[in-house]
Amino acid sequence: MTTTGRTLDGDGRPISGTGFDLSPDGELAELLGRRIGAMTSHPSQAVWSAPLPAPEADSDTIRSVGIHQPGYDGPPEHYHEYSVEHFEVLAGEATFTIDDRAKHLTAGETVTVDAGERHTFSVGGDDLCYMLVEISSPGRLRYVLPTLGGLAHDDEMDLNDPLQQAIIAQRLDGNTVFTELDPTVGRPLSSALAPLARLGQYRGGYDKYTRDAFWKRKVEQPKL
Repeated sequence: MTTTGRTLDGDGRPISGTGFDLSPDGELAELLGRRIGAMTSHPSQAVWSAPLPAPEADSDTIRSVGIHQPGYDGPPEHYHEYSVEHFEVLAGEATFTIDDRAKHLTAGETVTVDAGERHTFSVGGDDLCYMLVEISSPGRLRYVLPTLGGLAHDDEMDLNDPLQQAIIAQRLDGNTVFTELDPTVGRPLSSALAPLARLGQYRGGYDKYTRDAFWKRKVEQPKL
């Protein structure tokens, strides 16, 4: 077994306890060996992602391998207005909650989340869970998803800044809605704060977080 995916400190040294173990000869290592960009993570959550080649039949679809330690609570509940997500669990187990209905998946099982369906998931069991994830018609998610993790890793930025959150929400408007806040409240609030955020040079997506160089400074990459 080898450890990878650890968060790197300011001197580029791995921080103990922040990565995951994998077998160099296993399925996950093979998937990570086919990645087309750097592996990303969130510094305070047990989650990693690596981009994979898009399906030949639909080059616009985002495909990735998502990796999660047991106990991962998943993203906040949300729905997409036109994106469709497909998940295939390859190892471990995960419970998806879709429109308040729970669906437990183990290795070899799949679930599709259609546009408009509220959803989140959590990871249970004792083993590392990894799954193939496909997002069709991703729109602005292609740029916003790396920004969410990038901001959390960036010591010079604050993901929780209300102006930063407002401009991200506006960038996602028309595709992704988080249900923690009533859209009839959240959308007007984001619209009101967004002009201030733009004046302050905030962005809903930052190019630097889409570049491999940033992630190689922040996350230990698999050496396969």
